[in-house]
Amino acid sequence: MSTSFDFLPDVKFREATKLLPWVMAIMVYLSALSAAGSLLLHSGFDDWASSLQGKVTVQITGEDSAVIKEQANEIQQILRKVPGILSVRIIPDNEITALLEPWLGAGNITDDLPIPVMIDLETEPDVYINLDALEIKLKQITDTVYLDDHAQWLVHFYNLTYTVEYTALGILVMILLASISIVIFGTKSSMSEHKSTIEIMHLMGAQDQMIAHAYQRRFMNYGLRGGAYGLVLSFITLFGLSKLVQNLASGLVEMPTFPYLTISLLFVFPILFAVLSMLTARITVMRELGRML
Repeated sequence: MSTSFDFLPDVKFREATKLLPWVMAIMVYLSALSAAGSLLLHSGFDDWASSLQGKVTVQITGEDSAVIKEQANEIQQILRKVPGILSVRIIPDNEITALLEPWLGAGNITDDLPIPVMIDLETEPDVYINLDALEIKLKQITDTVYLDDHAQWLVHFYNLTYTVEYTALGILVMILLASISIVIFGTKSSMSEHKSTIEIMHLMGAQDQMIAHAYQRRFMNYGLRGGAYGLVLSFITLFGLSKLVQNLASGLVEMPTFPYLTISLLFVFPILFAVLSMLTARITVMRELGRML
């Protein structure tokens, strides 16, 4: 007797498992969204954080723009003599205006608006600079000077990113466990539904491997077909969300480029769920057949 013989009925007679492909589609859809969110966050934040590494901003506030510009030039000369600082650049007014316009609106930035003078610093990556001591030294020129070390608050964002990534990984594991449970339930229900057929197959000399092969092939097809549906829906959702976010954030923040190569890793999800369904169905069938005999 051939081991590839399929004794299971057609789809319209499979009451126990006919909805399983759609369940798998939902599971792959949720898994892909969870993984894609984690990948996008990781990729986008790494690009953004790497551009801020070794960056320090000096801010000088005051009501008289001429005075604070003179103070900025004096501070710039001091900063250029500090060991470990690679470059010092006073940000031009037009660049600050371009940064503020998305928030305040074009034409709302007038000369009487108190805009601080900003100085960009780039530090050497392997050199430690005591920024607290440097700020104290700069305050001898003016009390309204402040140093913003991006590395200090980047640590909090790194912690947030790791938390979100681990949460997404936990969600993915729970979805996989739920999928295994659903396949086990569907396999047992199908075997219970076709118990008489399985008993007849045994009387005709069918081995357990043959029956298990029929189930594992059927459930692998469920996982692969449902996974393909779910993956397509997830790509449509991701594309729509990316366009929506880019439109909302246009002019406010710089959005990271969409990592198409990284997102292509999601193509493995239908295969993963197909293999998982196949193995789960096989193990379940073999265990159930051992109890039936």
